[in-house]
Amino acid sequence: MTTETSGDPGVTSGNAAGSAADWWEAGFEMGRLDQQLAARVLADRVGLTIRRVNRGGAEVIARRRGYALHVQEVDEPGALWAEFWPVDERP
Repeated sequence: MTTETSGDPGVTSGNAAGSAADWWEAGFEMGRLDQQLAARVLADRVGLTIRRVNRGGAEVIARRRGYALHVQEVDEPGALWAEFWPVDERP
């Protein structure tokens, strides 16, 4: 059995291959995120809940679309609150 990390210490997916449902869910979530960020006419903050295992993919999409990813813990297991800030915005 192989494991992979999502970028967060201590978080593993258990099986590097994952199930077909896991891959579909990850692709759907990241595709939705990519479309949301691409459709922004004015660069402003965007926030939504993502699955913890998709954090790395969300960072890649954010950078490609000119955003920085900021995450916070939420009560839902396996989830994060993700905010995407325009790169030129200061906190």
